[in-house]
Amino acid sequence: PDIGEETRQRIAAVAKEMGYMTNAAARALKTNRTYNLGVVFFHEDVSGLTHDFFAHVLDSFKTTAEAKGYDITFINKGKYNMSYLEHCRYRRFDGVVIACVNFYDSQVVELVQSNIPVVTIDHMFNNRISIMSDNVGGMRDLLEHVYALGHRRIAYIHGADSSVTRERLSSFYYNAERLGLEVPDEYIKEA
Repeated sequence: PDIGEETRQRIAAVAKEMGYMTNAAARALKTNRTYNLGVVFFHEDVSGLTHDFFAHVLDSFKTTAEAKGYDITFINKGKYNMSYLEHCRYRRFDGVVIACVNFYDSQVVELVQSNIPVVTIDHMFNNRISIMSDNVGGMRDLLEHVYALGHRRIAYIHGADSSVTRERLSSFYYNAERLGLEVPDEYIKEA
């Protein structure tokens, strides 16, 4: 604050010309912030980066975080023989996003109950920020759209049992009944 704006700009220009880069480790020691965010994401079938829905969520998160000067690191279960919490402390993450995992896993619960800032996607914990999809409204809107197109034999094929799947199924059956659609017993099977 005691340096004039003209001098500050000259110093910044010379530093850039010389290829000077801020030392992230030194900055973290001084500010007690690493500007690194962790992502806990696990999907048995595919990588999060190719998952139809979460690829867009993660890409948007990455773009926004990088625009604000943060780096993103994915956290793998069992990496370095550490729990999620131990890995987050080891990396000194400023915060963690948790998505598409078993939210009842003891390691996830341990991380959520820690003092590390956490945001969950599609699952709510007490005293934590969560981003929730409108699964009920989305299924209603989808059924109404397909119904308006004239379709009357409509089935919902879903994957593994989860809270998201249960919300969508409930909405599907409720709205199918509301629209007068008959869902044959042969369609009521898990994929």
